[in-house]
Amino acid sequence: METTTKQISGKNSKGKHILALVTKRTYTINDNGSCSLSEEQDPLHLDIIHHSESSETILHDSDLYHYKPFTDIVVKGIARNTTAASEFNAAIEISKSKLNFALIGNRKVHKNVYGKLVFSEPDTIDEVPLTYKFAYGGKDLLAEQPLREKIKNDPAYKYTENILDIFDGSPFRYPRNPTGKGFIIEPSTEGLEALELPNIEDPHNRLTAQNLICNSPTEWHAMPVPVCSDWVSPGWFPRVGYYGLYQSPPTLDENIYEIKKGWADEQLLESKFRVKEAKFNFRFCNGASLGLQTKHLVGGESCRLVNIHPTKKEFIIKLPSERPNLMVDGRNGKLLKTDSVMHSVVIEPESKKLTVVWCGSSKAIRPYFDYELNQMPFQVEWN
Repeated sequence: METTTKQISGKNSKGKHILALVTKRTYTINDNGSCSLSEEQDPLHLDIIHHSESSETILHDSDLYHYKPFTDIVVKGIARNTTAASEFNAAIEISKSKLNFALIGNRKVHKNVYGKLVFSEPDTIDEVPLTYKFAYGGKDLLAEQPLREKIKNDPAYKYTENILDIFDGSPFRYPRNPTGKGFIIEPSTEGLEALELPNIEDPHNRLTAQNLICNSPTEWHAMPVPVCSDWVSPGWFPRVGYYGLYQSPPTLDENIYEIKKGWADEQLLESKFRVKEAKFNFRFCNGASLGLQTKHLVGGESCRLVNIHPTKKEFIIKLPSERPNLMVDGRNGKLLKTDSVMHSVVIEPESKKLTVVWCGSSKAIRPYFDYELNQMPFQVEWN
């Protein structure tokens, strides 16, 4: 059943039982940047929704997290060029967070007369959807081919091929973004000719002809970090590392770009694929792109979009200032007050839509089953 509010059970960082209330609010973005309550309210996403064209990317993350240590900012938009150029910039700025993008036209890689790799001049570019398909990443399928053949020739493969994609964990797929462009390990002539280069890059962490080749599957973390403004899959690094059961390569250390930029937690380095040693970090629940996970917002903040609007070079959106009072079931006819925390803001400039997910929680005496939660009282009041 579709709903905009749901009560859920969970545990806090200390392992204590809590009862949380999650609610979603949908707004229309007006031409002056203000937001007004939409007549049509989007329901909560009770689970992760994958893109129909790719099971590796998610269209929407689940809204049902009982705690997020940061507010997720997701912008589902298109970066547009205002001049006839082969490269332009775009940016998203909200609170103390700012993420810059370099948008580049299509390029190819080839060897010059001296045998060195060079990039061609980029084509003129008009617009780029801000999805991970156009960011740095991808798969080196040619290098992976011997591994694929070996696995497919194993008699046990037929028992797994219809259950899971065993190649999702292939070392020839870029752990930060296996859906993007530019990732190559073995620079064969055929591989270089087929290679597509990314259209979205971090201006301070560019892909070059000199750093194009990832010399070893275990050295992927030395490659450029993809930037985008869409949701990040739970199975991608660094998000997967926060789950606590990810086996990091031995050369991974605090010098990786995510940690140096302050985009990631050093607890990533402690992740081991051993259940007894697993340490879950609630940053796993934050699914926004790196650089767009900010300290909890409270409402009323301004979000500045540069070259990410259908008609305006710069557009400032003022987030709704209304805030919910959320109360959960305290049993025996009582309702317990909670502190409302903004979990996510999803901005869709093309459709003039903005959604906000809030969550509040309080202590609970035990976990509750779904059939119990569906009957337990709660209260939402908007100020």
